Amino acid sequence: MTVGRWFIEGIVDLGRYARNSDNIGHLFLEISACLRELDPTVPNDEIRAVSRQLATFAWREVAARRNAGRERIDRALRDAVWFRDEPLQRCYLCGYKFSSHARDLFLQRTRVPLEPHKLVDFTRPRGVKPRHLTVELDHVIPVAEGGATDEENLRLACGWCNIAKSSLWSLYDAKAWSSGVIEHPSLGHVSVPQPLWMLRIVATRARCETPDGCGAKLETDELFVAPRNTKGALTPTNLMVVCRKHDPWVGHRLVSPTLLPKR
Repeated sequence: MTVGRWFIEGIVDLGRYARNSDNIGHLFLEISACLRELDPTVPNDEIRAVSRQLATFAWREVAARRNAGRERIDRALRDAVWFRDEPLQRCYLCGYKFSSHARDLFLQRTRVPLEPHKLVDFTRPRGVKPRHLTVELDHVIPVAEGGATDEENLRLACGWCNIAKSSLWSLYDAKAWSSGVIEHPSLGHVSVPQPLWMLRIVATRARCETPDGCGAKLETDELFVAPRNTKGALTPTNLMVVCRKHDPWVGHRLVSPTLLPKR
């Protein structure tokens, strides 16, 4: 099932269908066109048959994502998850400590919106948009995979990580190349890792990997990625997890959002 989803996501953006009002017929036509472009020599009846099967399979994912968006999480459940984690209310995926302003928005104590940041971490540009800084509830097991909307399956996540995670579980659900290259003021040309690479590496290793040893972990500290080899690109095999104390880029991490690759 996962391999099938990888293939379909490689030719069609199912997230777009989850957000718009198109139906399975539109999806069928787009898949057919993509398959015909991949191999024009395949007979039309075979293209139609395969496209019908792929569209039926993919539409279950689209429907699950649409239903997940409609599912209501009431205030009592939000409060229960927040106070369950007290006093360590952090993003469970990166360790980011929520601001008091973000807390009050989540608990509906204020309606004053958050402001974007003027400087952001170029490897994890949280703060380019106000939503990145909000407290959100994330399904550990996505609804699309049968996860329940209950206290046991919900965790606190920052908006940036929640957007990056979506319903993707594997590094290989992401594109196989970096998000782009920036001209860093002090580091020169530096590649920017795919958001899902960074997210999954931090969330799965969940502790500082400095060779000297460190007790920092997700439950108590915000964690970052840095290169094992500073001359190499920021690809999954060259990324290590570090805490703020052991961050080799501690003085170089924050840049103006204007330097980031356009997405």
